This record gives sequence, structure tokens and C-alpha cells, in this order.
Amino acid sequence: MQFRRTSGSSKRRGVSPLVATLLLIAIAVVAAVILYAFVTGFVGNFQKGGPSYLVTGNGQMAVPGSTSMTGILSLTLRNEGSQPVNGVVVACPSPPFSAVNCGLLVFTYAGNPIAPGNLLPVGALGAGSAGVTAAAAPGFTAGTNYQVTVTITFVGGSSQIILISVTSTS
Repeated sequence: MQFRRTSGSSKRRGVSPLVATLLLIAIAVVAAVILYAFVTGFVGNFQKGGPSYLVTGNGQMAVPGSTSMTGILSLTLRNEGSQPVNGVVVACPSPPFSAVNCGLLVFTYAGNPIAPGNLLPVGALGAGSAGVTAAAAPGFTAGTNYQVTVTITFVGGSSQIILISVTSTS
């Protein structure tokens, strides 16, 4: 059996093997460059520390008697992250705290307030205490846990919010 061409001499031509190989190499190189740029950017940010989410805190509140409209709130923070802390703000929910509470609580390190001029270094402990008042009667009750929100700002601008459960004691 013989096959014949019936429609003239049309030859179909594809891309030569050399051009195809060069195109595949070029595509692989471009993909490698893009992947390299992505990975080095990610690793670079990781090594700089990025947002440091390793500040831990605890606290307690001393209440005179078993119930009282006032108490002494004491909090501590430990910077276990990779960046120094340059600011701390404490917020106490109302109720049970009165609206003006906790703004008076200032965290200190080395005897001075934690601020851009007095950073809380990595591995260091900061502490603060302030008198607080209850929003309404019967006030604070010894043995009750209260929640306090602490916003920490790091050198470089990242921040962390932690909730500290404060146990009240008489």
C-alpha cells in the first residue's frame, strides 16, 4: 500500500529543537530568579525579627478586704522577642474598672518609663502598678479574675496586643 500526497508539497514545520531548548532554559532561569527574590525577601524579614510576638505578661490586683471600690493593679511584662519594646499602653474594660483607670499605669524599666528614649531590651522585665477604682458597687471582689488589655509597640513599628488575666487578692 502506498500513500500519496494529494495537495501539493506543503510541509509543516515546528520550532527547531535548539530554539525549544533555549526557550525552556530561559523560562527556568526566569522562574528561578523570581523564586530567589521571594525567598530572600521572606528570609530577610524573618531574620530582622519582623513583628515580635513573644512578650508575655502577668498581673495581680490587691483588694483591701473581700470587696472594695479600689485596688492596686500590678503588671509585669517580659520581652522574650527579637526587638526592643519602645511603648506600652494598658486598657482596662469598663465595667468593672472605671473609665479613667489604667491610663495611669506606666511600665518602667531601669527606673524610667518605657519609651523611645528608654527601651525595654530583649530578655528584660518591665513592671508597672497603679491604683484603680471600680465602675460600680459592689466593686472589686477578692478571688475574682479581671481582664486587662496591653498593647506593646516594638522598635520598627510592629505591635502586639495581649490579654492579661489579673487575679484579685485581699
